[in-house]
Amino acid sequence: MKKKRAMGNSRSTVRRILSYVKPYWKWMTGAMLCMLFFALFSGASLGMILPLFDDVLTPEERPGETGDLMPLLRENAGDAFSRLGSEIASLDAGGAADAAGDLVEGIRKTLREADPGQVLLAVIIGLVTIVVLKNILGFLQIFFLSRAEQGMVNDVRRKLYDHLLELDMGFYTSARSGDVMARFTSDVGNMNWAMTEMLMSIPRQAVLLLVYLGLALWASWRLALITLLVFPPAMLFILILSRRLRRKTHTSQERLADFSAILQETIFGIRIVKAFSMERFESGRFAGMLEVHRRTETSLQRERALASPVTETMGAIASAFIMWYGGKAILAGGDLTTGRFLVFLAAALSMMNPVKTISHANSRIQSGLASAERVFRLMDREVAILQPVDPAPFDGFCESIEFSSVSFSYDGNSPVLRDVSFTIRKGEIVALVGPSGGGKSTIADLIPRFYDPDSGKILIDGYDLRTIDLEVLRRSMGVVTQETVLFNDTIRNNIAYGEDGIPMERVELAAEVANAMEFIREFPGGFETVIGERGTRLSGGQKQRIAIARAVLKDPDILIFDEATSALDTHSERMVQQAIDGLVEGRTSLVIAHRLSTVTKASMVLYVEDGRIVERGTHPELLEKNGKYRKLYDLQFAVQ
Repeated sequence: MKKKRAMGNSRSTVRRILSYVKPYWKWMTGAMLCMLFFALFSGASLGMILPLFDDVLTPEERPGETGDLMPLLRENAGDAFSRLGSEIASLDAGGAADAAGDLVEGIRKTLREADPGQVLLAVIIGLVTIVVLKNILGFLQIFFLSRAEQGMVNDVRRKLYDHLLELDMGFYTSARSGDVMARFTSDVGNMNWAMTEMLMSIPRQAVLLLVYLGLALWASWRLALITLLVFPPAMLFILILSRRLRRKTHTSQERLADFSAILQETIFGIRIVKAFSMERFESGRFAGMLEVHRRTETSLQRERALASPVTETMGAIASAFIMWYGGKAILAGGDLTTGRFLVFLAAALSMMNPVKTISHANSRIQSGLASAERVFRLMDREVAILQPVDPAPFDGFCESIEFSSVSFSYDGNSPVLRDVSFTIRKGEIVALVGPSGGGKSTIADLIPRFYDPDSGKILIDGYDLRTIDLEVLRRSMGVVTQETVLFNDTIRNNIAYGEDGIPMERVELAAEVANAMEFIREFPGGFETVIGERGTRLSGGQKQRIAIARAVLKDPDILIFDEATSALDTHSERMVQQAIDGLVEGRTSLVIAHRLSTVTKASMVLYVEDGRIVERGTHPELLEKNGKYRKLYDLQFAVQ
């Protein structure tokens, strides 16, 4: 049952890979035609050995008088050539085969009757021409194939990236970024290998094998039958090996993803690593992962390496027997001529390379299919936050946001919010306070629909959030989080994120409101300064002010501040708080703050603990209640 399921998965994976090749069928057709003629010319170059030895370099086979090459060729082979064209046009395979045989015999007769010098020159020119044409076709094959390959890789990465953008935040809280990046890079690259080997390398080697086999049969069918005895055991060995390679490649790819994940974590967390003097610990952790990957990859490489020597050894045994049998036949003076034996020997030895290449290609295909399964597994991950089929007519926030008996858990088992209900009316400022882990940030994340509640509803202007177009909903909101997210771009582009046509005056005004102009002017490049990956050239407070400026520029109806001033010093916090006070005036705002000084002007304060709202009211009302809020207030301000 497991074998059938594995074979079914392989076929499904191959079909999906081919679906990405389909748009480039013209390029693939061109590559395949070049591949076919490349194989035919390869066989023809070997076939030239026969007339060279049997018809040109054998004086005793020649008549007493010789003539000019071209007239003799027209006389002996002209009719056969015309008949061959007619039979091909009429699709008569039998007639075409007879005409081809007559043509070959006519050409050989011409070579025996013509002037030896002319024949030798013609054979040499023909051989050089065939080799040149073969190499031109080899180049054209890569020329066409590269377009199809890179087109497929581009399409897969584009679709995978677009799907990543659609995935909900639940995916990103559990996924390892190094693993995701490995699927974009090495896994997609391995998919490309699998496609190339399946559609080009194996067919090309198979055609070459058939051409060489045809030459061998033509030269000596008895020797050819002996040669064929080596193929069944070789192919059986390759099939057994491929199954083992597939399983081990899966494991190797997973270990490579672990390797990438640890490397990325170290780069992003290098400040903490150094601050805690954990270089030795991280080095040991990385070394352990490298050792696991080394053992896996070593075992995989060794098994891959088995294919070539085994098939080559089998071929060498067969070749030894062929040379012994053929040599005896020539010495005995039978119908096996020196030219035929050399053609057969060259064809038989040439057959070994396609068999070796196919065994190598098979290992790469198994690796590519394993990688493709990882890519498709990510591509097939369901999107939890879905766009509504028929969106509600929501054009902008007008009335209120209402949480109605909302419960939520990240894993489906451990509730983070329990039966939360409250209303934010247009123009109100609602503050969330309470201990860490109480559920404040989760409430904020539910409003822009980063997650959907397990039960209950969140309504905006009476519409369930799940019925509103996601882009429209999120464009009406501005979010500033505690963990500032900036991009490796200029300060201007980080403030005007995704908006190319924003006038510079508006960008400068947003920076003024966020109290960012002072440090921006200190950079030699001003707004055109590139701030580095994740804003590494900026301090924590500077990053936060850029993020606030981004929210200011967006000019949203709803503002969400998730501890937006937590990274600022006291002076900067006071100035940014003044900017925020001016920004939230007349706008609906949700503010999460660990410093109670920032919530004194809120229309309503909600004290959130253990996923529940345990207290609510204005700042003065909660102080009078002498409850949890009052205790928190007294702790912060050290009231005796």
